[in-house]
Amino acid sequence: MIALVRLLAALLCLAGAALAGAYALALASAPGEGAARLFPAQVHKTACQAGRVPCAPALAWQAGARAPLGARALSDLLASPERGSDPALARLVLSQDARAEHARILMAEAALREGDREGFLRLYLPVFQTHPRQAAAYADALAALSVDEDLFTRIEARISQAPPSWGGAWLAALARRGDLPASRLIGLYARFPQSQAGLLSQMTASGNWHGAYIAFNAFLLAGPPSAEEANALTIPFNPRFQALPAPPPFNWRLNGQGAEWLPEGGVYAFFQGRRSETFLSQTFPLQPGPWRLSARMSGDVSETGGYFRFVLACAGSGKKSDIFDVTDLTAYPSVREFDFEHPAGICDFVTLSLTGVPGTFPQPARIELTEARLVRLDAGQVLP
Repeated sequence: MIALVRLLAALLCLAGAALAGAYALALASAPGEGAARLFPAQVHKTACQAGRVPCAPALAWQAGARAPLGARALSDLLASPERGSDPALARLVLSQDARAEHARILMAEAALREGDREGFLRLYLPVFQTHPRQAAAYADALAALSVDEDLFTRIEARISQAPPSWGGAWLAALARRGDLPASRLIGLYARFPQSQAGLLSQMTASGNWHGAYIAFNAFLLAGPPSAEEANALTIPFNPRFQALPAPPPFNWRLNGQGAEWLPEGGVYAFFQGRRSETFLSQTFPLQPGPWRLSARMSGDVSETGGYFRFVLACAGSGKKSDIFDVTDLTAYPSVREFDFEHPAGICDFVTLSLTGVPGTFPQPARIELTEARLVRLDAGQVLP
């Protein structure tokens, strides 16, 4: 495990190799000249105090001392075989430059080697803030180290207290690793709504639709209550198209530039009529039997210019099971109904999509969709 952190430190330090040459060149310069290049702020301050040069404001010296060139040059020494594991040098570098990631990682590695997991986390976790562009690499290394149960538990405790900025990246790395039970990940992901879609996408990509749907409902129960989310088993979920934070694919996903949420609920889609386009979609479980899709909508379409189509397809395979065309709409909202039979054995989960179908003579079309529901026709149910 520790080797992974060392490898990460070496990779991140490759970018500083050129500066190591500059450091060597400075040391080879005339006495005092090298020091002036490496520590210009300190040299200027000393010269000022000796009366050799005019004094600059003290704040300028302090600003220079906070980011001395010498700290970066010293940090490059850590990449050398002779000093690459020198904890004293690492502490010196880190004391001068809190952003010196190689020194920080070496010290974190030493803490972990000594069994000080809290010390490791105190040293390692700040790299997510100081070097956010490397967050994915740091998260991958932290996920690999998290096979240590004690370390994993300590990270869990930090997430439970206050979800940190690096939490989503770490969870994504854990999910990619794939050796933790989904039940344990679900509890963690519940605290990071912005990362939930990624977990569901990974689970469904592997064919685990049932597990992903269980996770989706667990996220709803763990999140803030709302009237729509309390009825999570409605198919489709969120039938009135509210801009809820629940993640796709089991909530509506808006696609492309042509679809947007309406402020009071609903979706507006604009279709240019030139080529096929998908505007929104949602996946949900569907039992075999006779069903009715009812949709409340308004808009302007033309069968020859361009119109809209509901497509029901098996999730995963994309095999289309039913198609419902919307070739005429008015400015006043109305409910359209489409009956169909979902055969036994074809698929357990389906995806309902709204697409645009180009006409023979393309022209723009639009639709406002404010409600979509499915009801069983053999269960004595009636449309609301």
